[in-house]
Amino acid sequence: MATEIADTGASLKITIDGNTRYVPKGQIREISIVRDTIIKLDLGRGALYDEFLDQSAVDVPASKGVQDLCDQLNGFLQTGIAGFATAAKQDAQIALGTALQASVADIQAKMGTMNDKANYEPMMVDELNPRTIYKGYALPGSKTSDAVWAIMKITNTLGTLSYQWAAGSKAFANVWDNRTKLVYS
Repeated sequence: MATEIADTGASLKITIDGNTRYVPKGQIREISIVRDTIIKLDLGRGALYDEFLDQSAVDVPASKGVQDLCDQLNGFLQTGIAGFATAAKQDAQIALGTALQASVADIQAKMGTMNDKANYEPMMVDELNPRTIYKGYALPGSKTSDAVWAIMKITNTLGTLSYQWAAGSKAFANVWDNRTKLVYS
């Protein structure tokens, strides 16, 4: 009776005389030697459901004896599971979760700010020069001396309108009071 046991990651693939059974690693409660060369994989559902293996019939993996095969099977359970719980892995997952929460909060804050600024009329409009209009966008209550403005410059050159943004960007990082001195593109 030829027997092969392979670690497939989430389960053990046990093939006995061409018949294959996959035993999920999470179901294996205990690996023990029950008699001479017989190894029992206790699946926690009673003897009728447990897997019994004769070490002398196991060709793969090769083993020096019943205890060696038990150790190899136990090693399969320890190393093949990506999510095998350890304190270090739990700490790493907690750290990742905390970082993810911080990133989500940051994105929500930025989206909230963008939504507040993106869909309303300019806070300030300067039309003193007949050929140039400045439009300033910021949150309500912003001071004209704070660098929280997105400023658009509209120029009329012989009937052609040109729309440009301070520093070439719609970023809310300019001072309204400096609008005539800023570089637009």
